[in-house]
Amino acid sequence: MHVAIYEPYPQGHRFTYVRHVVNALRELPVRLTLITSPGASKTESFRQQLAPLQNSFALDESVAPADPGQGKFALALAHAASLAHAAGRVRPDHLIVPAADGTLEMLGARRLSLRSGAAPAELEAMLMSTSWAYNAPGPRRRAKAFAWSVLVGASAVRTLHVIDPIVYEAYQDQARAIARRTVLAPDPVEAIPEVSKADARARLGIPTDGRLVSCVGRLDARKGVDLLVRAFLDAPTHATDRLLLMGKVMPEVGDLLAADAAPAVRSGRIIVVDGYVPDETMNLANAACDLVGVVYRHHSSSSSILIRAAAQRRPVLTTNLGWMGRTCRQFGLGFDCNIRNPGELAETLARALSSQWSPAPASARFVEFHSIPNALAYWSARIRERLNLPALPRRTWAWVLEAAPEHG
Repeated sequence: MHVAIYEPYPQGHRFTYVRHVVNALRELPVRLTLITSPGASKTESFRQQLAPLQNSFALDESVAPADPGQGKFALALAHAASLAHAAGRVRPDHLIVPAADGTLEMLGARRLSLRSGAAPAELEAMLMSTSWAYNAPGPRRRAKAFAWSVLVGASAVRTLHVIDPIVYEAYQDQARAIARRTVLAPDPVEAIPEVSKADARARLGIPTDGRLVSCVGRLDARKGVDLLVRAFLDAPTHATDRLLLMGKVMPEVGDLLAADAAPAVRSGRIIVVDGYVPDETMNLANAACDLVGVVYRHHSSSSSILIRAAAQRRPVLTTNLGWMGRTCRQFGLGFDCNIRNPGELAETLARALSSQWSPAPASARFVEFHSIPNALAYWSARIRERLNLPALPRRTWAWVLEAAPEHG
């Protein structure tokens, strides 16, 4: 069986998901091909995530990436066209798209308009989020759910992974035809070695005294990094308290660090490490801190940073909305608030740093569900079924909820 994985964008940690799919399938009797964009194999994310596995898959770097400057609709349509073209050219038996948000809907639109779809492969995909699922109940949500169901149904996706229980519940309620194809799956986080705060800080070359707030990954306004910086500056903290910012600094955050936050940067109270963050360094940053900032401004669904923090038994500071707010409350993972209220965010940050927080018992099942072995069992399930091989044992979300309150 020829299995193709379609991921044209190496930015961020998209290749992390590809790595998990490759690891789930590489010991099976299949031939793997990664379909991506020209030069993707030269990127730092490929070197970190996929280079050690390169003997496990063929590399097809022929997808012309869409212009991210296009509007959201046009970009999704371009993604769908590229996917359809790649499927028709490579002609795999099974096609996996680990990041299919927007693409599935536009693929369905192409098929409804009698343009080429993703055939002949069986299509398996993952959605990070579905915007209408977070809307308040009512006619507008029902209309959006109906239109979305028609488009995704027309995409001919056979197996649809979702990583957000809120989205999964919305499908069950208002997109039942799609729900029958859907699996509530883990957002995988690897087993993380125990490292003390002092050791982690020493290995990162940062001061070992005082309390530390960390924010790791792409440092931009979408992730609310500017909100976190201002909250740290405004919060009643100690002189030895610090904020660690580690990741690619986007202009809007860079401007703030060069202006209002400049004195704190010069004094070392805000520590900035600009650039791609390997997984090992990300784990050290979480281990080094007393509080993990996960204050996304425009993000309602799952966050691997929050899951990593839970796995490392570090509390999070996060929004009170969407998956992050509900998950934080439901599993006792830290502190949530209205992040758009500057005073409330600063007060919550100070309170979190001064707390005697410890993880709730239910958090252990939450972390185990999102473990790598469990995620690989989900990603290999349909291929194993097609090969007449037994499925691997796996933990379900229902098992997680046995130990947790109904909702946070």
